[in-house]
Amino acid sequence: MSDIAKKSVIDLSKKGSRLFRKGEYVEAERTYREALTIDETNPYVLSGLGDVYRKLNRFEESAKYYDMMLKLDPTNVFALRGAGDARRGMQNPEQAIPFWLRYLEINPKDSHVMVRIADAFHKMGQEEDSLSFYEQALERTPNDPFALLGMGNIYYARHDDVNALDKFERVLKQKHHNVVVMTMVGNIYRRRKEFDRAMENYQMALDFDPQNNFALFGMGDCYRGKLDMEQAVFWWDKILEHEPENQALWTRVGDALLSLGKLESAAEHYHASLKNGHDLFAILGLAKVEHKQGNLDKALSLCEQALEVEQNNSRALELLASLHDADGNAEAAQAARARIAN
Repeated sequence: MSDIAKKSVIDLSKKGSRLFRKGEYVEAERTYREALTIDETNPYVLSGLGDVYRKLNRFEESAKYYDMMLKLDPTNVFALRGAGDARRGMQNPEQAIPFWLRYLEINPKDSHVMVRIADAFHKMGQEEDSLSFYEQALERTPNDPFALLGMGNIYYARHDDVNALDKFERVLKQKHHNVVVMTMVGNIYRRRKEFDRAMENYQMALDFDPQNNFALFGMGDCYRGKLDMEQAVFWWDKILEHEPENQALWTRVGDALLSLGKLESAAEHYHASLKNGHDLFAILGLAKVEHKQGNLDKALSLCEQALEVEQNNSRALELLASLHDADGNAEAAQAARARIAN
């Protein structure tokens, strides 16, 4: 290759790199490809195209150029890391891991790649391998938020609250405004019935995302745990304002209102639930409302309506039996209870 051609490739490669750093990926691709027509084996051009296509989410093309680079230089750290990243983009974590492991053999201190390997093992369901690489990352970078978050997620799924809290709270101490972590910490404290601490975390999440359903639901459930059903309804209704299709919650709030003796509001919530389809518990809730309002016949009819769909549902039969008791019909009550026994 002539000196002029070599200089042209170098100039084009530098130009492509500048365009890449500026985020002008299409122009960078055009520049690198022009250089490739002059020199098909230039490592900077091949790596550059791999990087460009990775940024453009064209992962198969990205992998192709990284692989070409690795045939020329099997130990090139940029190509090894990029080849793994391209496979990750292709949703092939099992193919990504070997490239990253080869990379770590050369550059063993890179905690970011350790976290990528850990994430890949997690996606593959190999949790112990995943935890091992997260731990290695934390040995290098003790407060790496991605390693802490990854470990926290595994422990959270295992209901290992002590370890999950340790990792999540270390993330939050770094002032990472991660609403998902805030709600998960809230959930852990709620599971432990430490409702005030749970609510502190839900409120932090709501300060950043006022319509976060997980935090709103958690706040309501904490108040339910504190036996303050008025406040539970207040928070759950906030979800229903922007999620009217949430059938289960309409029924749950209806039950809460029923317990408060707010019969009309309870009925409204049960009817809103049934607008989304059949819900046995909403129908039974309406039956209880009718009974409390003195409409025994309507209550009995609603129980029978529920049993048309679920013939031997014990909850429906228990309510039917109690309604017949209230009506003084011992024979019908006994018949309903006999169906439960069967």
